Amino acid sequence: MFGCVPRLRVTPVRYGPGLVQRIAALAPQGVDAALDVAGHGAIADLIRLVGRPERVISLADATAEQLGAHFLSGEPADLPGILTEVAALAAAGEINVPITTYPLVSAADAHVASETGHVRGKLVLLVD
Repeated sequence: MFGCVPRLRVTPVRYGPGLVQRIAALAPQGVDAALDVAGHGAIADLIRLVGRPERVISLADATAEQLGAHFLSGEPADLPGILTEVAALAAAGEINVPITTYPLVSAADAHVASETGHVRGKLVLLVD
């Protein structure tokens, strides 16, 4: 099972050209595992970084299994337990999700920002 574990020393990294070099610069001692949440064809690079495909999990790239990595889809068996754990971590200040708000009249701008694939956290439309 893959649950939430606080203080894992996780650093989000931008996808795209130079991914391996960016990660290697952040972790010169090596990388134990990788989690792909964007699905931009980085699975092969992530496998190369961690050394073993079974240490790579993707939530967004269904082709991950073709390279021996894990692809998780659907609802986990213990969703209530996971949500309870996440809620407790959030209440304890262990999870910080940046929120960017847009007035409803700027919904198109929010959509454009979302389409870039580089939004950190959540976008919220404010309805007055």
